[in-house]
Amino acid sequence: MIKIKNRVIRILIIINLILLACILLGKIQILHKLVATLSKGFLIPLFISVLLYYIIRPINNHFIEKGMGRGKASMLSLVICAFILSGILSYFAKYAMEQFRQLTNQLIQLLGDGREIDGFVAWLNQYINVDEIYTLAAGMVKNYIHQIGLSFKRFVGYFMNTFSTVFLILVIVFYMLKDGNIFKEKVLYFIPEKYKAVSDTILSDSDVILSHYVTGQAKVALSLAIMIFTGYKIIGMPNAMLLSSITFILAFIPFVGFFISMIIPSVISLGMGLYMSLKLAAVFVIVQTLKGRVVVPAVMAKSMKIHPLTDIFLVIGAIAVGGPFAAFAIVPIYTIVKNALKALRVHDKYLH
Repeated sequence: MIKIKNRVIRILIIINLILLACILLGKIQILHKLVATLSKGFLIPLFISVLLYYIIRPINNHFIEKGMGRGKASMLSLVICAFILSGILSYFAKYAMEQFRQLTNQLIQLLGDGREIDGFVAWLNQYINVDEIYTLAAGMVKNYIHQIGLSFKRFVGYFMNTFSTVFLILVIVFYMLKDGNIFKEKVLYFIPEKYKAVSDTILSDSDVILSHYVTGQAKVALSLAIMIFTGYKIIGMPNAMLLSSITFILAFIPFVGFFISMIIPSVISLGMGLYMSLKLAAVFVIVQTLKGRVVVPAVMAKSMKIHPLTDIFLVIGAIAVGGPFAAFAIVPIYTIVKNALKALRVHDKYLH
């Protein structure tokens, strides 16, 4: 009993010292600048590189299985994907920018002139008073559109005007494709023999988790974009290509991304009348049902093994703390940590 109390006290002292050290380090301004610089110059490119690596790796493995050397296969895979991505961007860039300007002007005009939705508001006022709700919603949507525009400009400027960052991403992806097979062996070399077996299991399972998650989210996002684009075309929603592209990007954020992508279409449908709003609601229900019942089970195959409620809390908390990058990364990180703790418990039981 005394040993248990001493152990608990020692653990609590260590935790308090760590928290105190974090608080003191947080007071140093130069560390804030260092962390911000590392995040912008290294962590974000590394995050994007890992994302691209798991998307491109199936193509790279196919070339290797055909007998091509790893270096040549990596270069060819990277060139093919860069060529495809460049073609898609060049084809849709002008169209997307024009559609974005039209959409922004349409929304601002709609929100600035309430007469366009007076009929809907008058009908709704028979049941509830929506004046304050509409004013609040209009302000929120205006701010949302403004933030999207600023974020889009920063995103384009960051990747189009910073050649060194793009080059760094390409180099990281190339070497990950080329030498990814020896990464685990290099890590295991520094781990004590006692923990090599469990570390091997954790690294292998983590690689499988990341691969399933990244490729799965890409397939889910693409499926959602295709389904929602088809629905927009059927009901006659304007700017269908741009709106479905926004859905594709935001769908990488688990669970909440699709709901966020429906904010702008919902505002547009209100301006086009109650009938369009009902048709959009029907499209949303159908697509969401297909996503939950068909797409996600078929693509993800329950590889994450996370309860939906846990998924929701993780994503919402990550968005509040770290933004969209954290929201995308939190689910695989949680799964990897949970899997690692489970493997360590099994290892400890086996030793004892």
